[in-house]
Amino acid sequence: MTVRKRILIVLSYYHPYISGVSEYAKMLAEGLAAHHDVTVLTGRHLRTLPRTEIIGGVTVVRAEPLFFLHKGYVSLDLASKFRRLAKDAEVVNFHLPMLDALWLTRIAPRRARLITTYQCDVQPANGWLDRVAVKAVNMGARICIRRSEKVVALSHDYATGSSLLSNNSGSVVEGYAPIKDIGLPSASRLGDHGDFPVVGFLGRFVAEKGIDVLLSAFERILMTYPNARLLLGGDYKAVAGGSIYPQLKSRIEGLGKRVELLGRIEEADLPKFYARLDIFVLPSVNAYEAFGMVQVEAMLAGVPVVASDMRGVRVPVQLTGVGRLAPAGDAEELAAAIIEVVSADSRRERADVRLAAIEVFSNRAFIQRYLSLIDTKEPQ
Repeated sequence: MTVRKRILIVLSYYHPYISGVSEYAKMLAEGLAAHHDVTVLTGRHLRTLPRTEIIGGVTVVRAEPLFFLHKGYVSLDLASKFRRLAKDAEVVNFHLPMLDALWLTRIAPRRARLITTYQCDVQPANGWLDRVAVKAVNMGARICIRRSEKVVALSHDYATGSSLLSNNSGSVVEGYAPIKDIGLPSASRLGDHGDFPVVGFLGRFVAEKGIDVLLSAFERILMTYPNARLLLGGDYKAVAGGSIYPQLKSRIEGLGKRVELLGRIEEADLPKFYARLDIFVLPSVNAYEAFGMVQVEAMLAGVPVVASDMRGVRVPVQLTGVGRLAPAGDAEELAAAIIEVVSADSRRERADVRLAAIEVFSNRAFIQRYLSLIDTKEPQ
């Protein structure tokens, strides 16, 4: 019988903030909570959030940010709370990138085991202040990785191209990602009842998602399918580091009723969203996107995917054989891939798409990978 351990998960943003990092951490924390005592330490990014609460069997402790910098923040309160909580933790799980990891790693108790989750590389920023922040984030990541017993990367494909991980191959393990499985929607695809495909996107409105490339691709798709629809789901207002919606607003409005701006989609409404789609597109353009959990979520809902052919991001399509890949940032190739997948000759049944995805991605296996690391201590 495994003895319950005290695990402290530390990251910049957590639920209800929505991002790949926060969703990954939430599903990990709640999965581990069935086996161990889990506390999440994060920032109180909204003043309306309680400082402490229980979510899904996980104790969530939020610290007050002092000021925000690039996509992160500096918080003296976070350091204070970390020092207190880490004293009782047997395992500390950092989720990088995280600006505060630079000093939190240094004050972590030597007896605590560090198992770090490396979510993605940080991209070069504009402006001297942002460049300083990026350098600090990378410095903290290097210190944290050296101090860690193991480092979980979302895929070996992503890790081998990361300057921070490629030199630490001995400690890096492949973890993939947890996936929100909403099941097969009961409704048929909207496009099944007309002569038009319905293209979907779901994610924050940030530069790395390549939404501008998707809009350019959609304009090309309209030449083949004049009645095509584009559904844009995801938060375009409360976005850390700023939303790019103001730069896209006129282009979206110029496409008229062919584009629907849906905003944040609550979990209960996801089946309705995926039920409307013929294809899901993940047009990410840089290494902030390391896997793209949402594309597997779409596959599990029976929707084929077109994703950018980038390290990490291409893994779900390669492993499942569902959908196509397109060069990152290439609107013409993205449009061609979408048209190919939605064509009558290429169309696959929803149940077949789901089966291909579920054979590869299992949340139970994901949690077991972490449990094997937590419950098996590395020799010193």
